[in-house]
Amino acid sequence: MNTSPLSDLSPLQLRKRSAILDGAKTVFLRQGFGLATMDDVAAAAGVGKQTVYRHFKSKEALFVGLVSSMCAQVGGVLVSAQGEQADGSPEVELRQLGWVMAQSLIEPDYLRLYRAIVAEAERLPELGQVFHENGAKVVRAFAAKILRKRFDESTASMRAATFVQLVLGDAYLELSIGFTVPDVEARFALQIDEAVAAALR
Repeated sequence: MNTSPLSDLSPLQLRKRSAILDGAKTVFLRQGFGLATMDDVAAAAGVGKQTVYRHFKSKEALFVGLVSSMCAQVGGVLVSAQGEQADGSPEVELRQLGWVMAQSLIEPDYLRLYRAIVAEAERLPELGQVFHENGAKVVRAFAAKILRKRFDESTASMRAATFVQLVLGDAYLELSIGFTVPDVEARFALQIDEAVAAALR
């Protein structure tokens, strides 16, 4: 995606790459992938178009980079939340994970990102892979780690996948396709209760 490993970039290059990703987020989530241009991204980032191309070889590579970056931000929130509950019971830790996951993924920018990924995933298979590896798979790994306190590895892994699906449930589906969900917190509270109970029973 970028021309060199991040560890090889100077502080200035890292700042420019961050600005490019911020610009890409503004442009892609507002206009969608199809209508967005590298000129738009460069303007939003405050850099020249050639600078964008030095970091990302194509619009597709930039979009994949944005998906990876936004997934990493959610992952950072999950790591922080898990650290706060590291000595809790599995029930307490799962409930905390469920709320952090739900609250993160229903942010408007993340809903827009999900819609954009679904729209482009067939044409850009790498996009779906990056989203799965850096998003869904990471969240399931957090849940599985909690569940291994009570179950063997295979059972924990299976229940973690079910837990994530039940946390998101119909409320996330409705939000992701643009429906207004009344009493959204109450809906997620019920789904999280069911997810925790199903994972630990």
